[in-house]
Amino acid sequence: MRKAGRTGILLAMLAAPAALFAQVGKPVKSITVKGTVEFTDPNAAVQKVWLSKDNFSGKPVIVDSTVVGKDNTFTFKIKQDHQGVYMINAMYWDHATFWSDADVSVAMRGYDTAKYKVKVPHYNYVEGSYDNNFINMMVLNNELNYRRLIDEYNMEYYAKKATDTTWAAYMKNTKKYNPMREDYQIREETLIRSFIDRPVLVYALRGMASTESTQKYDKAMKLLEGLIARYPWLTEAQKLKQTIITNRAQAMKLKTGEPMPSVKYPSAQGTQEGLEKYKGKYLLVDFWASWCGPCRQAIPKVKELYSAYKDKGFEVVSISIDTDKNAWQKAMKEENMPWEQLLSDNKDKTMEQFQFSGIPTMYLVDREGKILERFTGYSEEAEAKVKDIVSKGTKAEPKKAASVPMTGF
Repeated sequence: MRKAGRTGILLAMLAAPAALFAQVGKPVKSITVKGTVEFTDPNAAVQKVWLSKDNFSGKPVIVDSTVVGKDNTFTFKIKQDHQGVYMINAMYWDHATFWSDADVSVAMRGYDTAKYKVKVPHYNYVEGSYDNNFINMMVLNNELNYRRLIDEYNMEYYAKKATDTTWAAYMKNTKKYNPMREDYQIREETLIRSFIDRPVLVYALRGMASTESTQKYDKAMKLLEGLIARYPWLTEAQKLKQTIITNRAQAMKLKTGEPMPSVKYPSAQGTQEGLEKYKGKYLLVDFWASWCGPCRQAIPKVKELYSAYKDKGFEVVSISIDTDKNAWQKAMKEENMPWEQLLSDNKDKTMEQFQFSGIPTMYLVDREGKILERFTGYSEEAEAKVKDIVSKGTKAEPKKAASVPMTGF
């Protein structure tokens, strides 16, 4: 056989991407998913792995499950009309996401062996196609951003507690070359530009279509319309468009000055309770869960607010999105919150109705039952805003509170 010269090798390299791109418009009907789990749950008799498909309506659908073998391996066979986004859930501890246009494999850590278990995402690289790497890089960008958020929050917290104020002054006054949010957005924008004509781009557009930013919303919808036109078989893009439109319409109902939605949830005493009875008072509605670390870290601060301002017409209601009632009851007993406790009877519906994907999320409601402010996480700025409004009894135009670490889903 004749060996190819350098020119031949170069031509082959240049031809490869063209061949690769030529396959984009052709739906892939079936793939094999192979994986390994390094650590299994010592407390579980059966080690299960679930496979879900993201239909972009807001909640992935479980399509298959299997048991991890004695050799710590698992396999799925996917039959599909076309490629899409799938998620692997190993024993409710570890997760991986991939694009199903080719066979994939992943080595997962599995069960968390740490002595103290914290909901910090563990990154799993999924071996697969060129398009699958878009999801690999998007997931990594999200997880690194979340970890940096935790690091910066902790540094700021301990710097303020230090007796030597040099550290705190440096953090407050030194301009960062790339602030965390800008750094994340630069990386995201580069990834999107690199895959802008690929069907897998649909994975990024849900997060881009902010209900708050018209510019981001318009850009995301334009990209989505392009995918729908280019790939008619990509039903997820069509579904996502409708989901975004629905979410935006709901978000408009939660703007400042709009009435707080009328809802009723089971109370700790088993009765159905709503929020209308708090009219005439300022109300802080706190969405939380027993497993959410930042939620429980915020509770002592909310207690201080409640104690200081309850005689001035300030009330608090906590609405848990726990799906484990026993865990909710245990957390309530441990936290001993002196205000009304409610439990959502449909977590997904509650998250959709109040437009949040992470907790704690808090709404401050005025005496007429209208929304004054929404806080993503609990911060000093949020606390100051509540104190100012309640103490002065004013309805000043709210400023966006700084975000703090929150637990995602």
